[in-house]
Amino acid sequence: MRMIVGAFARARWARPVSVRVHSALSAHSVARYQPQYRRDLSVSATPPPTPAVDDEHPEFARGMTLIDSGHMADAIDAFATAASSGSPGGNFFLALAYDNLLGENAAGDPWVEPDPEAAFRCYKRAAEAGHAEAAMNLALCYRNGEGVSRHIAKALETMEVSAALGSDRAQYNLGVALDPLQPPWGVPGEVAPEEAMVRKDPARAAAFYEQAAAQGHGKAKVNLGIFLYTATVPGTTPNRTSAEVLWKEALEDGVPEAELCLKNM
Repeated sequence: MRMIVGAFARARWARPVSVRVHSALSAHSVARYQPQYRRDLSVSATPPPTPAVDDEHPEFARGMTLIDSGHMADAIDAFATAASSGSPGGNFFLALAYDNLLGENAAGDPWVEPDPEAAFRCYKRAAEAGHAEAAMNLALCYRNGEGVSRHIAKALETMEVSAALGSDRAQYNLGVALDPLQPPWGVPGEVAPEEAMVRKDPARAAAFYEQAAAQGHGKAKVNLGIFLYTATVPGTTPNRTSAEVLWKEALEDGVPEAELCLKNM
């Protein structure tokens, strides 16, 4: 049993105010818009909910209401206004827009012109204000060199901040980064912090998987089950019963890899 679920996830948006919204169908209505939040690198099986943000700025609240009513262009304007006043939620959603993660208008165009550097700036403002998901996306900006120079050490540090703030995506992705069964973060043999490989640490990886699994992250359950089944952490013994429980839960969560794990027991 050496199969393991991998990789990364992403969500973002930004530029202070003055947002240029593409005009095609700026008042287009959709039932209930679900922001994408994450790149297709490491996603959980269930759609992401609107992130909980302790943000009472009236324009942020108005923006969320406008999203619910299908008025995305007006929502982006409201988030930009909130962001200019330091709203973490406003900055996060503005970053998502600039990161092209809020979908498209009826003409098939992004709601605003994609701007990775602006997205990075807004993620950074929101993360510095304690926004967990913004910190997660900021970490991936550093890791992938999007909107900022690639810097593996900063990516790991920022993702740890996100995990401490409660992001299950960050907890899962930290598990992947530290997992000896996963490809390395960084370049083997490099010593500069921008590219140096993150040292694998199965005990810490298991701890992060456990945190994410406790929050319902399906893929974290699969990988944690593999750790238990194979006794990946030094000094542990195989625990097939607990692994089976986790895989069954992940299967119920809609993670297809869980079925393969169960068949291979």
